[in-house]
Amino acid sequence: MGSKLFILACAAGLAVAAGASAQTHLPASGYQRLHVGKAVVGSTPIRVWANAAINPDCSAQTPGATLTILEPPAHGAAEVKDEPYFAAFPPANPRSACNDRKVPGHEAFYTAVSGFKGHDRMVLQGSSPDGAVRRIAVDITVR
Repeated sequence: MGSKLFILACAAGLAVAAGASAQTHLPASGYQRLHVGKAVVGSTPIRVWANAAINPDCSAQTPGATLTILEPPAHGAAEVKDEPYFAAFPPANPRSACNDRKVPGHEAFYTAVSGFKGHDRMVLQGSSPDGAVRRIAVDITVR
């Protein structure tokens, strides 16, 4: 993979960069576990996660990142859309110049069932071109 970096940007605007050498930092199980907490009012759709694998010139890496739903929510619907979105790379990241335009990537959305209030949960899986796999547990509070 050389010097290319994979960027995993979550909906909260944080980014995690992992290069080919960072794969050694993954747990022995072969994937990294992440946890995200979200809150939503009613059945308004919310973005719970997003990821992209892009080059510093904002073009998509090939092969790219993936994002799938491993465990759907019990009290709502989940959807992954493969479409460009505005990422939020930190200023020190060379890809921060891409923040002013949409970059190719994937977004996961959650919509609660009408009338539901309480806790819901879903699990996503994202992979990067360097072989890193992340399982993202999303706990959602519906008010």
